[in-house]
Amino acid sequence: MRRAGALLLLLLATALAGGCSGTGTLEEAVDARSRPEAAAVATPAAEDRPESTVGVASSDAAEDGAGGAGRFGKEPRVEGGSGYEADTLLAVRHGPHEGFERVVLDLGAGEEPAGAVSRWTLDAPEGDVLLRVNLPSANATAVSDGEFGDGLLDSFHIVRAPEGGLFVDVLARKRFRYRVLELAEPARLVVDFRPAGARPKEPPPAEGGRTVLVEPRAGAGISDPLTVSGYSRNFEAANTIVLKNERGETLVRETVIANDWSSTWGYFEATLNLSSLPEKGTLSVGTRSARDGSFEGVEIPVRGG
Repeated sequence: MRRAGALLLLLLATALAGGCSGTGTLEEAVDARSRPEAAAVATPAAEDRPESTVGVASSDAAEDGAGGAGRFGKEPRVEGGSGYEADTLLAVRHGPHEGFERVVLDLGAGEEPAGAVSRWTLDAPEGDVLLRVNLPSANATAVSDGEFGDGLLDSFHIVRAPEGGLFVDVLARKRFRYRVLELAEPARLVVDFRPAGARPKEPPPAEGGRTVLVEPRAGAGISDPLTVSGYSRNFEAANTIVLKNERGETLVRETVIANDWSSTWGYFEATLNLSSLPEKGTLSVGTRSARDGSFEGVEIPVRGG
């Protein structure tokens, strides 16, 4: 009864705030409480905190800036937030809306919801299907990865950033435009995605086993030196990189250690000096299965640039 009374008071407060700003009635607030964006793609911890879903910008938010949401764009980099209060990613949530899909990052100070969104940057290279949210103050996460369904958005990964903090990679199936909204009390960073109607300029990052290869992409032209980067959760963070030519001869083999593997995905990067460039070749990144010795990872075609 106490929990129900608290929830009613919270909904009444939400409705009163909506009445002051012209954003909705009590009935709309109750309806928003049960909308798809409240469904977690994440952790039991998130499900134990239903109050954190109250106040997530509803699907009624217009593109003209109503409710704090701006127009959809395609800037290669944006930034925002302030301070460094939020040090934990508590949950990643997803919900479909009419004409767009929404991803919500719940931010915490330790295990409790943070009050305000800390500093962040967002990178969305033109023509790519990858969007990266950098959270430099975050050092812990309650979720490491997940899938969004069969719509525009495919999946996400939480990665230990090489310069400190975490980043969240969101992978789409098609090119998109996006908009960002910061919400406080509790702290949430909201990213909305809308299809852009254009084909990607290059393939998406390759995924296989417990490895995601971000660079290079399948079919890419390579040069000397060759930079290979991505993230993984392979045993003991070990990632073996092998480049072979069209005859199957090994041109280079190197093992690089990621910066995490036990708590979340770990970033790795290696710069390889090549003795020769194959006209056509195969780049493999991954590890050997401890169970049967088979290769687990990513294998993509490349060509000499």
